[in-house]
Amino acid sequence: MGGCPFRNVKESSSFAASWTQFAAGTISGPIGSERTLDTTTEVGVETVDSDGGTVTIQPFGETLDVKPGESALLAILRQGRFVKYGCKHGGCSTCRASVVEGEYRASSGTSFSLSDADRDAGIVLLCSTFPEGDLVVDVEATMDDLNEDAYRAGQTVLEVVGTVDRNEELSHDIRWLGLRLDPGTTFPFVAGQYVEVRVPGTEDTWRSYSMANPPSETGPVDLIIKMIPGGAFSGGLDKLTHGDRIPLRGPFGQFGVRLSHRPMVMIAGGSGMAPVLAMLHDLIAFGNRREVLFLFGARTERDLIMVAELEKLAATHPWLRFVPALSEDVPADAGWTGERGLVTDVLARLVPSTQGYEGYLCGPPPMIDAAIEVLQANGCKTRHIYFDRFVPSG
Repeated sequence: MGGCPFRNVKESSSFAASWTQFAAGTISGPIGSERTLDTTTEVGVETVDSDGGTVTIQPFGETLDVKPGESALLAILRQGRFVKYGCKHGGCSTCRASVVEGEYRASSGTSFSLSDADRDAGIVLLCSTFPEGDLVVDVEATMDDLNEDAYRAGQTVLEVVGTVDRNEELSHDIRWLGLRLDPGTTFPFVAGQYVEVRVPGTEDTWRSYSMANPPSETGPVDLIIKMIPGGAFSGGLDKLTHGDRIPLRGPFGQFGVRLSHRPMVMIAGGSGMAPVLAMLHDLIAFGNRREVLFLFGARTERDLIMVAELEKLAATHPWLRFVPALSEDVPADAGWTGERGLVTDVLARLVPSTQGYEGYLCGPPPMIDAAIEVLQANGCKTRHIYFDRFVPSG
């Protein structure tokens, strides 16, 4: 295909402000994060009673203030700096750092993600480390691909309020929640990132959801939410009505389209549709001409969402191919004429060689892990695979 395949970062100040941290494409991968879905217990962000103080980040030599009860990671993000992170609750072990000196309290989130050898060596997770006074940490060895430009080009975490203007079913267990920010509110983000919404009736219980709208739409924050039985937020989603006010904060995450000339394979399942939809609309806004194959996996036809919209996008943009696939063979779907099988099997059939491709994956862990294996086995370089893994937890 002709035309420039690169996005011009100068065209969007919100894009350019936060792009440095993952545009270079030099990180050995796969590169991704792990996030916990809505549950009855608070697993997304743990609160620890701590004094606060400061955190100094080496090798960059910058000291930032830390509020009482605030983790080192949230303090860094709040003040517009960037370090590598994923889940923000100690599950993915991405935000590793070495303690140089100082006192801190650790949350219980690190119990399975740090080994005894890590602890003996003074390794901590910034998301689970709560300073008590002046704390100095070093990320030079634990984040050896993080340079000072990326660190200082980080994105400020904002706390805003959205008003419900859409709340409707997309399927039997997935809903679309549309929030509208107050007039004049600025909320820059990169397509593929997520926000945290505060559970109604609580003071500090939050749940994370990817945004389905592109950054070019400055008013809405659109979320695609999996309904989890007993979920702290999704369990009451059907009770939210037009005009209800929901506090939210963000943006978070490092999932987003990299600048390159390579064709892309995007794979999603369930509410993993949200970041892919945002990225596709963002690519459209910037006149993309890179080839994109979007595979959406579902168990049965009743689990599919937004098929008509995606088919319309593909029909009007020749670089996009959308392929939904059903993994289960049930009598109700006897009339289905589309692809069948696991979405990774469909990938192997449609793209027998993934050499030269980039992979963007979003959904449940088994799908992500299987897709990474197929992409790698068929030629995709590990560093060109990016993912956002959604993890349900009790």
